[in-house]
Amino acid sequence: MAKSNVGKKPISEEEYTTNKVLTVFSICLLGVLVLMVLQRLLNYGSTVMAGFLMIKILLGIGIVGALWGIWLLARELSGKRSGARRLICGHNVLIVSIVIILSMSVINYLGIQPIKVLYVVLPVLAVYYLVYHSYAPEFFLIAVDSGVALGLMWVVHRALASSNFGSLAYVALGAMAVLTVIQLICVWSLHGKKGKFKFRGETVDSQFSRNAYTMLTVTPLLMTVLVAVTLFVPACMLVALGVGAAYLFITAVYYTVKLM
Repeated sequence: MAKSNVGKKPISEEEYTTNKVLTVFSICLLGVLVLMVLQRLLNYGSTVMAGFLMIKILLGIGIVGALWGIWLLARELSGKRSGARRLICGHNVLIVSIVIILSMSVINYLGIQPIKVLYVVLPVLAVYYLVYHSYAPEFFLIAVDSGVALGLMWVVHRALASSNFGSLAYVALGAMAVLTVIQLICVWSLHGKKGKFKFRGETVDSQFSRNAYTMLTVTPLLMTVLVAVTLFVPACMLVALGVGAAYLFITAVYYTVKLM
């Protein structure tokens, strides 16, 4: 039987993006399942040692993965290996490994409390990855601003309820203010350059829409005000959270309609 001379059809950019998003969701789901098993082991005295052994194994996997990711990235940067349209490439392996290392290190140091936070963080990371690839660039930044602000509002609330970490509330407000200033400087710098900037000697177009600069100015300012309200008027914390969540929901609907 004659062999076919037809080569394998290269994967399209759209298929590659879909595969990446599905892979990220799968990894995050697997991460949540692993965390559930780990929490169960750490909750009982008879299995707590097995839980800590599992943490060490996962930490070791993360370290080995990070070294492998660095090696792959070095080969790709030197031109010995192409990372184009590959799920297993240097920066992908490195990012996953760093997340594993940070997660296991925090759990090993603080116990099971960070696991409850990671139950939220991992799905949120997957959703942000989907937003990054599917929505307009400015909505991704709007979602980041809103997500960071909602997280900092929760930090402020928890800090005010604690007698030992009250100063952390002011640090949270300061972090939001710094993020706002940095974003405003970058946004209006891009506005003066019509959304284009230089990266590694190449001109990159941010592909912002016409109203992006207004949205990216209003959003961080609003979120900073909401974090400040949570700090200085604790009784209005739920109102501030509601306003922040409603703003994110309305903008999500707006940009979703624009995709249609």
